[in-house]
Amino acid sequence: MKHQDLYQRIKTYFRQAPARDVYHARPSQIAAANDAPTRATLETLVDAMFAGDVVLHWELECPVCKGFMDITNPFQTPLHEATCPACHTHFTIHTDAETQVTFSPHPALRHLEDSPADQAYRHELHTRFPPTTVYELMTVQTFRDWAQNEPLPHGEYLEVRKMVLWFSDLTGSTALYARNGDPLAFNLVSEHFAIVTDAILNAGGAVVKTIGDGVMATFTGATQGLQAAIDANTRLEAFNNEHQLRDDRRLHLKIGIHAGPAIVVTLNERLDYFGTTVNIAARVSNLAKEQEILLTQAVYTEPGIAAMEKPYRRDSFISPIRGLENSVALHRLRLNPQPQRKSLWDILGQLTKK
Repeated sequence: MKHQDLYQRIKTYFRQAPARDVYHARPSQIAAANDAPTRATLETLVDAMFAGDVVLHWELECPVCKGFMDITNPFQTPLHEATCPACHTHFTIHTDAETQVTFSPHPALRHLEDSPADQAYRHELHTRFPPTTVYELMTVQTFRDWAQNEPLPHGEYLEVRKMVLWFSDLTGSTALYARNGDPLAFNLVSEHFAIVTDAILNAGGAVVKTIGDGVMATFTGATQGLQAAIDANTRLEAFNNEHQLRDDRRLHLKIGIHAGPAIVVTLNERLDYFGTTVNIAARVSNLAKEQEILLTQAVYTEPGIAAMEKPYRRDSFISPIRGLENSVALHRLRLNPQPQRKSLWDILGQLTKK
């Protein structure tokens, strides 16, 4: 288990905390009580759910009166719209807005009476601790892997208002197989998948699927996506150097990152994403070259991105995207800057020293 110590602290918390504190508790609240990061807490709560120590709840929060509604069997009865029973507001349901996840102790760990269902106290806690959305839950890899056993009904889908999508591809893989033979090339490509997956998970993302020699991933934020892209490239370069791979064996990535709305479906026994945002992200990655990261305007303008891209060479350009009427603005980060050309004065200075 990734967070064994945190797991034990959370388990103790669910056993000993006041009942109303652990009745439909938000991950951010549990994290604060255990002095832990919210992301690590969410991952640990998923592990605790699989271990039978906690129960996961999917809830709807009315955008007007902030009332709560439990969703029973969410994968079997996906909802696209709802009407609040308290204020009668009709609203569209998005997995990254109106839906949230909470956790309670499993009855085998601790039995809670009905009295903890104190709505006033829950509202007080919710003003202090931010929600964790269902979309965030879907970026936890262990949950995604489990969800293949809970497919959405045929033709049904869930909506995401804004998500970050990441497509990578291994450049030169065809030549890699041709020049080095299938066994060696396969081993190198497998190493690449392990390195890329680890970078994605460490940045707080999840692998959606692999496509040939590429990876599709999802993140809760643009900075996490860019961090994973930078780390994956850095680790691959270190792998190349550590194993002294010559030019025709060196592994390089090209990556495209885009953000926007999408729908969640079950395809080939996994949670997958569809829509224009997915198509743009995939086609943007195809425009990149090795050791380049292409960001769309929707990603580049997100808070924190400008600071992260400062160490790298960047240029911006407009490019047509197949299937779109209008061209899109793209920002290219080059992670392998070429040595700067020496000026005439530098050359003359060197000659003078000789």
